[in-house]
Amino acid sequence: MSTCGASMEPAGYFQRPNGEYVVVHHCMGCDEERFNRIAADDDFDLVLALPEQPPRTRREVKAGRAEEYLAAGQEQWESEAEEVG
Repeated sequence: MSTCGASMEPAGYFQRPNGEYVVVHHCMGCDEERFNRIAADDDFDLVLALPEQPPRTRREVKAGRAEEYLAAGQEQWESEAEEVG
């Protein structure tokens, strides 16, 4: 479950450079992503049936969101400055 409390659904998988497979879960409410390593008792064929996604880390996802947030704030500031000027 995500921090907003909505359900998570598997959205894809990727393979880390060390060979480990990771399932990407996507929140149905707030678009949060979570990464979960597959376990020995997971159905590997079912994991491979999911869409393959590019490998990434949680840190990279957070950094990308921060950049988007800052860019949106910059655009808002610029439009407000144009209205004043």
